[in-house]
Amino acid sequence: YHTVKDAISDLESIKATFDVAEDAGVALPVCSEKLSELALNLRDSNVLFNHTVTETRSTALHRFAAIKQGENFHSLDVSMKEDTYTDPSRTQNTIYLRLQYDEPSGTVLNVRKSMWIHPKLDRAISVREAARLQSFPDSFVFIGTKDAQYQQVGNAVPPMLAKAIAEKLAKLLDNDTERTE
Repeated sequence: YHTVKDAISDLESIKATFDVAEDAGVALPVCSEKLSELALNLRDSNVLFNHTVTETRSTALHRFAAIKQGENFHSLDVSMKEDTYTDPSRTQNTIYLRLQYDEPSGTVLNVRKSMWIHPKLDRAISVREAARLQSFPDSFVFIGTKDAQYQQVGNAVPPMLAKAIAEKLAKLLDNDTERTE
């Protein structure tokens, strides 16, 4: 399996933008570390688009800093949950989820609404990072508002999953055709 680190660690040093209007693309730097097979496959462009994040208020940034990899909103001290939700105990486990570098990603939904946190940086994951977790290559550019881009990523079938299903289906159909002939 592939880990979160396999998918996004090479983007860690690239500054994310807050505004899609400022997303003119940034040159992908040559990586000094050995890239994973997944990262090599996803890095099919020299220019990176959609590395845009939600601007986070100070209260949320304070919470982000308190959450360790694999933890979420429920891991916070009670004092840090006040004035957030009507009943904080009823929030989903994906809210303020700090991803774990050495584990596979969970199912990618609209991560902006869940406020998924980067494994090492105290910020939300970018549209591009979410897209990488879904196995979208860097050459695939999302358009629209930031919310629309996050939603497109969350609604998508991961391209690598679609390819695996199509290959298996093609093989089954080939075998079935051979039997009927």
